[in-house]
Amino acid sequence: MKKIIITTVAMLGSITSWADLKPMAEEELQAQTGQTGITISAKMEFGEDTRISYSNTDASYADAQQTWLVIDKMTGSIEMKGLKIDLESGLGPQGDKSALVMTLPEEILVDHLATEGVYVGLSENVDSVSNSGQHVFLMGMDIDGVLSMPAETKINIFPAEKPVINGLN
Repeated sequence: MKKIIITTVAMLGSITSWADLKPMAEEELQAQTGQTGITISAKMEFGEDTRISYSNTDASYADAQQTWLVIDKMTGSIEMKGLKIDLESGLGPQGDKSALVMTLPEEILVDHLATEGVYVGLSENVDSVSNSGQHVFLMGMDIDGVLSMPAETKINIFPAEKPVINGLN
């Protein structure tokens, strides 16, 4: 009997969720309005002993050694709702620039976000025996609560040409 009920519910669900996609006439398409850009809501949860390691492989280091930023032994979560990303044009003094515009959410929810340390060093792993002493401790953190921001805080990111520094590219 259970099997019959489950099969019937599954069939009804698939019938009611079926949609018909049809081509639109040019006039219908022009009449449509919508939102540009995207809106992102996300929650990142970090399991016990999560590590984030980053190295900029495109950087020109003075000492030719690759340097790593390591966030070690991270736990907790961080959640944002309603981060908006859009491309706007007609910006700048002459109105000839475009920018990626990020509108930050009014609140970021942080639930026991903690790390034993943020380090800079010569490898991607802080607690490796072979890399002992090759990392500099920058800070630790333990955050819990709501981070509030002014409404409609925007960040504009403008493209730029790659600068030439001391003759290096």
